[in-house]
Amino acid sequence: MQDWLADVMEPPGEDLPGRAIDAAIRPAELLARADIALCLTGGVAVVMGSEPIGRISGPQLAQVLARAVDAGEREARSARDEVRRLRRDRRMLAANLSHELKTPINAIAGYSELIALGLENGRTHAAASQNAVIWEAAQGMLSTLDSILDLARIEADAAPLNETDVDLRQLAASVLRMLATMAEARGASVAIEMASDLPSLHADARMLRQILVNLASNALKYGGEKVKLTIAARVDRADRMLIEVRDNGPGMSPRAMETAMKPFARGQDDKNMLAGSGLGLPLVKALAELHEASFKLLSSPGRGTRAVVTMPPGRVRLAHSGRQEAFAFRRANSLFG
Repeated sequence: MQDWLADVMEPPGEDLPGRAIDAAIRPAELLARADIALCLTGGVAVVMGSEPIGRISGPQLAQVLARAVDAGEREARSARDEVRRLRRDRRMLAANLSHELKTPINAIAGYSELIALGLENGRTHAAASQNAVIWEAAQGMLSTLDSILDLARIEADAAPLNETDVDLRQLAASVLRMLATMAEARGASVAIEMASDLPSLHADARMLRQILVNLASNALKYGGEKVKLTIAARVDRADRMLIEVRDNGPGMSPRAMETAMKPFARGQDDKNMLAGSGLGLPLVKALAELHEASFKLLSSPGRGTRAVVTMPPGRVRLAHSGRQEAFAFRRANSLFG
């Protein structure tokens, strides 16, 4: 029997015009009853199984339910306070990560560059290789921290959009130039597939660049040797812009795609997946949603992978009502030159 009944229940008496309630019922459950008005007017009989064990008058029941409502409101206020505290803590986390972690890692990267400059003065090839590992590790950690910071800012509603009209062709070319070393090391070919008159996109250029970097670097890392990477964009019949990064790599299983969308997951069930932070695709999804856009990952084993961000019509700067049907294809060498 619920404790709250002990203070208000009277011994069984004559039948009440209200309703019967089980002794195990809670005040919150009683509030949800369709006949609550009748219960408050006529009181309730308390039963255990089918045997009456007591009664509660209408006024007493009203007092109990008022206390239950007050308790619920206090819990709701406490939950709202907790949400505000968590958001504040996330902002503090972002600030602390920036100062406490990025600063020493930047120093590591800086010193590795100094070591590289000294390699010309008699340093061995082994030292050069070790230095390259240091530099790559530092860059990887910086990238991971940047992703954590971005996700923390987004979850704390502290990631305002700095919107401008972005030329997606130029942005894609810049991203592929930045990834040229990675592409060449893997023997990859890269291309941009967009119309010459593709409209500009009203978006945060830094975030849009991060989306392309994450998707393109994933394709290069997980696409295998000599993968073909393409960054494409077009405007569909609904005036939405579809931004697609695709590869002809080994593809992903449904389980691997589900895992890849979870922060810090690495798709360990697929042999072709390399070590990584597991933040790339969750961050892409979060950055897309900040732009009222959607993100889809389409793949199957042996058929490559397509990552598609669909920007809403309001962000597409259409100069006319026509559609862009023809695409220009650019080879990797023209991008890196």
